[in-house]
Amino acid sequence: MPLRLRMFLAALFDVEQEDMFEGGKYHNLSDLMSFPSLGKSFFYPAFKPIVFPKEAVRGDVFNLMLKKDVLLHLPYQSYAPVLSFFNQAAVDMHVSEIYITLYRVAAESHIVNALISAARNGKKVTCFIELKARFDEANNIRWSRIMKEAGIKLIYSSPSVKVHSKVGLVKRKEGKESQLYGIISTGNFNESTAKFYTDHVLFTTAQPVVDELQTLFNFLRKHTAIAQKPSLHFNELLVARFNMKDELEKHIRAEMEKAQSGGTGLIRLKVNNLEDPWIIHLLYKASRAGVEVQLLVRSVCCLIPGIPGKSDNIKVKRIVDRFLEHSRIFIFGSHKDAKVYMGSADLMIRNLRNRIEVAVRLNNPAFKKDMEHYFNLQWKDNTRGVYINRSLVNVPVEDQGNVKMNAQEEIYKYLSAKK
Repeated sequence: MPLRLRMFLAALFDVEQEDMFEGGKYHNLSDLMSFPSLGKSFFYPAFKPIVFPKEAVRGDVFNLMLKKDVLLHLPYQSYAPVLSFFNQAAVDMHVSEIYITLYRVAAESHIVNALISAARNGKKVTCFIELKARFDEANNIRWSRIMKEAGIKLIYSSPSVKVHSKVGLVKRKEGKESQLYGIISTGNFNESTAKFYTDHVLFTTAQPVVDELQTLFNFLRKHTAIAQKPSLHFNELLVARFNMKDELEKHIRAEMEKAQSGGTGLIRLKVNNLEDPWIIHLLYKASRAGVEVQLLVRSVCCLIPGIPGKSDNIKVKRIVDRFLEHSRIFIFGSHKDAKVYMGSADLMIRNLRNRIEVAVRLNNPAFKKDMEHYFNLQWKDNTRGVYINRSLVNVPVEDQGNVKMNAQEEIYKYLSAKK
């Protein structure tokens, strides 16, 4: 803003000089989300999410989960199963307890309304809500007051525990026993952003996974302080501040050992941000050991690829297209031997060391295959993808034989064929 205009506005609104701060060119970009319609020609063609699985949208979600786990890919597939999960939990007479972590909540949240209905129906509902979610503080405070009035037990953040994970757990009576139903997402439980953020949601009753989710919620519920060497142990889940950093290092070093033994080491990571110095150091070491490293990083990337003798084997790519690339995927190795994880954590100091983040290992062969294919399609994108060179400049991907490859369009086609 020109100085003369800034001083004029300061005088007009009686703003002191020390209360004004210079920033970037544009501010409050979130306001563009409610920008008025200027006609169809300004919009992408209409998009219809795939109804999958139909049983979860139109039938009994819990009965389906007892038969098999379900993995959703948003926004290509409908968010309806997530809403059905919480709506059914709210009215199912056999459900006794519901646990959930909330970070960013929709302004008119169907999920929160389902939790309120559940509490009014006599179910024990416990919600860990993060009041310090940047830009959403007011909305989260508003919903927390409404939930508290409805009888939901709220657990707020503390200076020692900031929760960024997106997990839920339902306890349901099955005969004489109790069955746990878990839900783990890479993105927020937010039906608004689910329309244009790419994310993944796992519905599971796998005993090792739901037991570890219960352990995590017990920790959050008791508000236990985190010691330097936590006593809680996780195997199926990677939980930041417990085992996530160590497990990531173990998998990176395992790929290094493969490469040094004459095999093929391969690391594929998809995150919003890559900033943690230790992870970057390990990836540089992996590159020097001969490991091929493929990184999809949408935003901040502090790693420099292509440095001779240091990061020759690392390539960094990002995609900017119709949907915002939001999911986090960690893949170590390939094919049957691949270790595949999906979760909430970016590779940043704050995420790996100062927050509660959760990633889950995908053991289902079909899920692993889908996630590898999903990543590979994005890696081949040559229409909306760019490489980041060692000067940290975005370089358009060159066409291979003039064959156009749009990852988001191809993912939609792939998932449509599977339904």
